[in-house]
Amino acid sequence: KADLADYAVVDGCTHPLVKLARKAGKDAALAAYGFTKRKEYDAIFSNGENVSIPLATLFKFVMLRPAHILIGHHLSTPKKRWFLTFLRSQMDLIFVYAETQRQYAVDRLKMLPKKLRLIPFHADALFYHPMDVKMPELKVISSAGLEWRDYPTMMEALKDTPAQVKLAAASPWSKHKNETETRTLPQNVSARRYSYRELRDLYAESSVVVVPLYDNDFQAGVTTLLEAMAMGKPVVITRTIGQRDVILDGVNGIYVPPSDPIALREAVDRLLADEAGATRMGEEARKVIELEMSLDRWVERLADGINEVVQERSASAH
Repeated sequence: KADLADYAVVDGCTHPLVKLARKAGKDAALAAYGFTKRKEYDAIFSNGENVSIPLATLFKFVMLRPAHILIGHHLSTPKKRWFLTFLRSQMDLIFVYAETQRQYAVDRLKMLPKKLRLIPFHADALFYHPMDVKMPELKVISSAGLEWRDYPTMMEALKDTPAQVKLAAASPWSKHKNETETRTLPQNVSARRYSYRELRDLYAESSVVVVPLYDNDFQAGVTTLLEAMAMGKPVVITRTIGQRDVILDGVNGIYVPPSDPIALREAVDRLLADEAGATRMGEEARKVIELEMSLDRWVERLADGINEVVQERSASAH
């Protein structure tokens, strides 16, 4: 049996602990809800530190608890360090998306390597897929997202290119500032929020997708990167400290240095000038998604990890 608990469940819960935790926010309330259900399950999986940390804190107050498995998106955030170090005994397996995050957890948080598992992120390869569309006469270069996005460098690089530059500069979860809102955009650049279907259509009409990033130490930009790859598009992405686990440079995408508009422009121009090469790169990108980074493969990896932890705990209990 497996059940899903989301914010809607929390809103309708009348348990006193959940109602109290709601005062600290929905993430704390969701953690409290999971805590109240701890005796009903062999494992609880939490999809981020925002829920995992308060849940692990609550587990500190009980002798018996289920297995606690989580995704560690950005373990190296300074404000999380004390909490993760203090609560590491209440976390049985942490999935991470970047090798830098795995290494940080071992070196700085002193977590056991066996409690950390590096896995690829995912794209919904059924929704995001190559589409046979009529390409616009004026080529489109696109980007999406807000997390650590260096749109100023991208706009500087492409401000005089003979193409439309369309930025889906929005994110449902990022708290980063939208730098396109406070700047005068070049004439060939537009920026707005896109729905999921509009975003898919934007990828479909794009000749190149760019993911410009400020340097950071986790997998910022990976959602846009994998969605574009799933659409069979050639991608130019900033190689950062944390963003280096997906692209095989020159094969299924192109890396460029941070804050380098010249390198970014050269990479985009190369793809626009070599249509056959860009097509091959997009095909290779799609293959990677289908084989290793689809939503189905991601779920399989999570399920395998959860089952392994549950079996290990069961064996040790007997």
